[in-house]
Amino acid sequence: MKAATDLDHWTSKHSLGGLLRAARRKHDYTLQDLSQRAKLSIGYLSQIERDIATPSLGSLQRLATALSLDLSHLMPTTNARGLVTKADDRETSWVRAGGMTYQSLHGEFVGATFTAYLLTLPAGFVSVLDEHFGEEFVEIRSGRAIFNIDNETFELGTGDTIHFRSDMRHQVSNPYDVEALLFWLGNGPALRQRPDLGPEARTGHV
Repeated sequence: MKAATDLDHWTSKHSLGGLLRAARRKHDYTLQDLSQRAKLSIGYLSQIERDIATPSLGSLQRLATALSLDLSHLMPTTNARGLVTKADDRETSWVRAGGMTYQSLHGEFVGATFTAYLLTLPAGFVSVLDEHFGEEFVEIRSGRAIFNIDNETFELGTGDTIHFRSDMRHQVSNPYDVEALLFWLGNGPALRQRPDLGPEARTGHV
């Protein structure tokens, strides 16, 4: 049986500091490297890794972007997932009340190369304009959404799919009056909501 990696070890302990340290080491970044990429001080990063300081949501987002991670990776949950996720046991995470929500569908094991989510985009939702490594596949389960991929616009409805390289500048919006439910699969950061005033990181059970 293969020995557990640092990332697996710290994930099992649900320590934000441990998750951050393992992800940084996985990229072979020093604290100074991460400080420059995330534009956060070395001292502050050291305190986060030692679980002395609790970062704001904005700082978490900077760190996730600097480490090419989905934000949820740095938001530890109390329920560790294995190979199977039961519908009744999934957690719904959201950045702020009334904003985008997502449910993790993927398992957690050494060597996993992609993540999968059910994303709910509320009416009026607009994602950040993003560009990063990887590729993404999206199916519209209900509602409608507009994808802008390298300045080309695609309006998708229920049952429609889109598959694109994540290094193409992309943005998603839901300008309609009803929420949209999306199945998202990718090997990079998931869709992120454009920042709003007074966000709070919260997690609740479905």
